[in-house]
Amino acid sequence: MKQDDLSSVNIQTLEADRQWQSQYRILMTWGALIQTKAELRVEQNKIRGCAANAWLTLMNHQFYFDSESRIINGLAALLLAQLQNGEISMENIKQWETRLQELGLHKHLSPSRNNGIQALIRQMVELWSQTSNNIHEKPLS
Repeated sequence: MKQDDLSSVNIQTLEADRQWQSQYRILMTWGALIQTKAELRVEQNKIRGCAANAWLTLMNHQFYFDSESRIINGLAALLLAQLQNGEISMENIKQWETRLQELGLHKHLSPSRNNGIQALIRQMVELWSQTSNNIHEKPLS
């Protein structure tokens, strides 16, 4: 599966422009960076609790995401780009919702979109912890 190129995603772009309509356009642009991944769209990868169909998996310590919602794609692109750039880590990913509030995004997103982002974060944490547990359970040889 090919990793999405999120190199143009930069949180400072959102911080510099606090107007919701501008931020929305930026998120929609970033949403277009998430490519459709047919192989990802299977039941086991489906994110529960997200009103839009969305899928997530973790392979080789890389997250792969897809959704039918461009705004959810944009928010996921922002989160994934920050993980890839080391701006946030899995240890503090739960604080990302606070970051959305600081940017003013939280108040403009519908309850279902906010729930979708929370579901995405929960699934990322679950997948990451499962992978971490499996690594630790392997015998050393």
